[in-house]
Amino acid sequence: MLKSISVLLTALLLAPLAAPNAVWGGLHAAEPISLPLWETSPPGLVANAAPETTQNGITTFNVSVPGMKVYLPKKSNGMAVVYCSGGSYRSVSHLSDAVGNAEFFDSQGIALIVVKYRTQPPSRGYDAALMDARRAMRLTRHHAPEWGVDPARIGMLGGSAGAHLILRVATGEHGGQPEAQDPVERESCRPAFAGLLCPWPGTNKAGDFSITNETPPMFLCSARDDTVAPTAFAEGIARACEKVGTQSRLWIIEKGGHRSFRLGVQGEGAQWAGRFTEWLKSLPFSQLQTSANKP
Repeated sequence: MLKSISVLLTALLLAPLAAPNAVWGGLHAAEPISLPLWETSPPGLVANAAPETTQNGITTFNVSVPGMKVYLPKKSNGMAVVYCSGGSYRSVSHLSDAVGNAEFFDSQGIALIVVKYRTQPPSRGYDAALMDARRAMRLTRHHAPEWGVDPARIGMLGGSAGAHLILRVATGEHGGQPEAQDPVERESCRPAFAGLLCPWPGTNKAGDFSITNETPPMFLCSARDDTVAPTAFAEGIARACEKVGTQSRLWIIEKGGHRSFRLGVQGEGAQWAGRFTEWLKSLPFSQLQTSANKP
């Protein structure tokens, strides 16, 4: 269905971004909402950055102005997933439908929020991307009542560098700023859960992440023949969770490489989405099959 409206998606991407305080009642996954992460210039904006470029309509480079696309399900169960794609922090991919995930999560009653975070270049390092991912969580939580989402049931999902970014969000500072003039900044950015598909370590080791008993539950997938994101890193994160009593589930497959965990691909890794939603049902807040639409 999403493919059939590619012209509409292109028009939405080129159109002016919608005001963040708009009300979106009645929209669903076939009509994504494009939003800026900040109403004004984002912190750390690189002046005179080169324009964005997109290859094959899939991969975008030189992201200097972050945003997000919101896919609201036809019938909400109150849960939302904030999605961060991979790309080694040099690009972001599949912004139109998050590698086909929008239709799947719509069928599960889950809202999908696809983050277009800043890349290097033009940014230096990964901190701009971290600010963007945190802001996307806060913005989703801020709009939760309008979107039929329970603020306590907003999690994150991503692959490769996107999983690395989510790890930084999940294991870092979460608290909002109660006195902030911007109401969005008063919200917590803590995800209720984290789905990490072929998590890429970058220059880090598992022990570099501060995993405590307050770290959100984690679902990890890895392929043993993945030479980009070694299984040992995912295993290290899972062991750290087990050590402190944080709920986690690690699924390892033998073959499939770094692109194993995508919908529609051949191989065992294509089962990740079903396994992920089954795991969500095991979480105490889930109620995945219960409609929680708000008028």
